[in-house]
Amino acid sequence: MKSIKLKLVMIYLTLVFIVMIVSGVFMLLQTKSNEINKAEHQLKEYASAIEGQILQSNSTQEEFQAAFRNWKLPQGIQGYILDGRRQNQTLAPEESVHMRFLDSSIISALSGQDGFNASKKDMDANNTLKEWITYAAPVFSEDEESGDAQNVLYVLYMRMDASAMNENLSEITVTICLMVLLALLLTAVLGFLLANTLTRPIILLTRQAKNMAQGSLNQEIPVYGQDEIGQLTETINGMAKALSHTISTIESEKNKVEAVLNNLTDGVLAYDSRGNLIHANAAGIELLSLGDLLKIPASAVLSHLGFENRDYSKESNRKESRESKESTIAIGDKFISSILTPYYNALGQVEGIAIVIQDVTKLTKLDNMRKEFVANVSHELRTPLTTVKTYTETLLDGALEEPSVAEGFLKVVFSEAERMTLLVQDLLELSRLDNKQLKLNLEIVDLNGLLRHSVKQNIVLAEKKRQKMLFTPAERECFIEADENRINQVLTNIISNSVKYSPEDAAISISVETEADYYRVYVKDNGMGIPREDLQRIFERFYRVDKARSRAMGGTGLGLAIAKEIMEAHGFRITARSELGKGATMILRFTRCDTAALFLDGDEDGV
Repeated sequence: MKSIKLKLVMIYLTLVFIVMIVSGVFMLLQTKSNEINKAEHQLKEYASAIEGQILQSNSTQEEFQAAFRNWKLPQGIQGYILDGRRQNQTLAPEESVHMRFLDSSIISALSGQDGFNASKKDMDANNTLKEWITYAAPVFSEDEESGDAQNVLYVLYMRMDASAMNENLSEITVTICLMVLLALLLTAVLGFLLANTLTRPIILLTRQAKNMAQGSLNQEIPVYGQDEIGQLTETINGMAKALSHTISTIESEKNKVEAVLNNLTDGVLAYDSRGNLIHANAAGIELLSLGDLLKIPASAVLSHLGFENRDYSKESNRKESRESKESTIAIGDKFISSILTPYYNALGQVEGIAIVIQDVTKLTKLDNMRKEFVANVSHELRTPLTTVKTYTETLLDGALEEPSVAEGFLKVVFSEAERMTLLVQDLLELSRLDNKQLKLNLEIVDLNGLLRHSVKQNIVLAEKKRQKMLFTPAERECFIEADENRINQVLTNIISNSVKYSPEDAAISISVETEADYYRVYVKDNGMGIPREDLQRIFERFYRVDKARSRAMGGTGLGLAIAKEIMEAHGFRITARSELGKGATMILRFTRCDTAALFLDGDEDGV
């Protein structure tokens, strides 16, 4: 029986059943006892009346029988006179002559004492077996006081039919049973109602507990009273609200953490103490490029990242197991740096490990570029310094005595010093650009006019190599907002490079293309071109496609780097496209300037 409601009802039913049965049995026994006492009292009265009216006035059997014929006993009560000397000899009435009187009450009367029997089964005058209540009283002779049992002259034997009493008792029994059934029915109904008042809040509490276990914490249980169950209901409602608030806070924090982790550019992996993956963000999966990490054991991931495969949970007490481990490996063309850190529970036991993965390819390349830059600067400075030192030592060793030789040496020294000066100036220029110290004098510049000026500056160099330089300006005026000197520096650098690295009799074309928001300037030559693998690096500092030829032609290897920095400082762009052996094309993109709006602003300012 799993229902507390049924248990309570059964307890009530059992209690009421026991009380009703005990009460009914007691009432039935008490009623039966009263009826028997009443019957005994009644039989005694009739026996006393018979003794006083018949036995004292008559002495012969005929007289006894005549008296009995005139004596009227109530219905259901029979009286007999038995001879005390001859047992079971009936003196009256006549119809009892042939009856057999075998009763404990007669035996008691024959022994000189009143006898009573509450239940005696015997035949009636119609030979029908019935249940009787019997009473027998002795009648003594005149020497009665002697107490001799032989002095019992007569025995008055009275019996009453117990059928009526038994029927009454049966009716009472039936009534009691009906009362018991009715009481049980009422008890069941009231018990269910009472049990429902007790179990309904419990059922609601149980349902709410299940809902809470499933995550539903927003339902409030109604409170039906201020008893213990009501107080428990209020407590659970309060607990549900507090738990809902706590879970909401935890969920919010969890979402924040997940949002941060998922949007990190660094990869994050987390494993528990058994090596199961419990978290991996998108950056970590992308950086590792191992496929489905759930199918890859933790040991394989650790080995892939360059870590030892150790059981950190068993080494939690070792000092070195608590320290973070770092590793940097190359995966393809990427450099991956990883930091492994164990995390612990409240008892200080290792619960797992967290791995932070970083793509340090750019940092590594920048570091390599820095090293290369330092090496290039050192090389570029060492070469002219070596020349200057050598020629100076030669002059000091006596070459000054020969004016023609000394003059040539001094020209070389001056040329190398000029070269170093240009290199230092370019380095200072790049330094200012890197530190955002370059101040631009922005103004409205006609791009067509600026290109014409740059072409004129470089036309002489092109004619020396019998090169053709063709400039095709835009059909309409092109205005940009820029520092004219700096943009002229960029254009001059690009055009001079085309002249410098193109062979004799080559053709160099400069054209302007207009778009909705931009102007594009194309500087195209048909020189030796740039290999595809070098095309993306030509804007790096000191990078040369053909280093030997580039140094022979002069220059510091910083011109394109400076040009790119100046263009980006203006918000412009410079790119290149080329095919080896077919020349190169430099593309400069300038943002258009709305001159009408500028002139309108100037008028409003009074210009």
